[in-house]
Amino acid sequence: AASFGHIFKGLMEDRLAICVLGHGLGRRLLKEHAASLRPVSIEIGSLVPNGFMRQMDGECHRQYRRALVQGINAIDFPALVPNIDSIVLEGLAAYAADGPRQSERGAWNDMLSSISIDLLIHTVFGLQPGSSAFMELKTGYFRLGPHGVAWTISDRQVEAFGDLSCQVRKHLSGHETVDPACLLAGLGNSALIDETLLGNLIYMVELGRYDLRGLLRWVSKYAAEHPSWLARIANEPLSHLQSHTSAAAAFVLETLRMDQSERLMRHVLDDFVFEGYLIPKGALLRVCMWEAHKDSDTFPRPFDFDPARHLGAGAAGERFSPFGLDHHLCPFAGLTVQLAAAFLRVLAMNYKIAARDGDPAVRGPYHWQPAPGFTVELMRRGGHLQ
Repeated sequence: AASFGHIFKGLMEDRLAICVLGHGLGRRLLKEHAASLRPVSIEIGSLVPNGFMRQMDGECHRQYRRALVQGINAIDFPALVPNIDSIVLEGLAAYAADGPRQSERGAWNDMLSSISIDLLIHTVFGLQPGSSAFMELKTGYFRLGPHGVAWTISDRQVEAFGDLSCQVRKHLSGHETVDPACLLAGLGNSALIDETLLGNLIYMVELGRYDLRGLLRWVSKYAAEHPSWLARIANEPLSHLQSHTSAAAAFVLETLRMDQSERLMRHVLDDFVFEGYLIPKGALLRVCMWEAHKDSDTFPRPFDFDPARHLGAGAAGERFSPFGLDHHLCPFAGLTVQLAAAFLRVLAMNYKIAARDGDPAVRGPYHWQPAPGFTVELMRRGGHLQ
């Protein structure tokens, strides 16, 4: 961008890629040429009628998104907090109690992977942590993607997805006790609780467990590097956790500004001209988010980690959009911040944290992430979770 301006072309995975830098420019492009663009995402049309919601358009997209948002808005997060805290505390305690494990490469990542899927299963599907139904669903997800999201749907995914669908249908029909505070209960009797909506919900959890795990890795790295913020979060009243202006939420938002909020990708379906440039059919469009979040005109000292940026009025909308810029904005944005903030609060109240070998960052399957050798040591604070 410094050499060629805010719109330039390059090669990405052997395809022409048009890169656009800047929130305002990216938002305007996505709005003016929405009909010529399609989100890049996993193709699940062979499993789910109408495919993935983020690739839907028009009235179909509006109807299913409306039903999903209804369920998300109905989540009673404060009612879920005791179980959320228990999930996190149990995972951290088991990790902390196993001294040799803390020096093992990948051990922290494995623990975060387990915590992430547990948090999502409880919050989305409302199953009691540790119950047979909960463990059955968790096992099903590890069958669906044992080594990460499977972007090519094979017989393994077809079978595992079919089993997960049957389990979720069973929960909906009342065969299992579902926490009334969860998303699934919040869907109520919506007429759109069909194979498309449920299939999307299952796959959003599938994608979300890797994104949440990655976010928690970055959160823990910054927590180790900024102990004063960890102490501040440890002393924050629980009531503040429900606010996006809490210290814990601000810490998560600054983590997203620094890392993991990287780009929006679109397939170009038709030729169009934007700002005098031809954007050709068949190209990839990359709206560069990581770079926009390092704009010194918007964020002074952009490479300094400073959660205080997000306290009070914070940085929002036109200047900061870690979960998207257009009508495909991630509907789980608020819930993701709440879950990560809850994890951080439990970590801060119970442990001091030391980390090593997290630099330099590497490109992972889905996002940039701390180096593969990243390890974490937990030291008990002596207090107990209230």
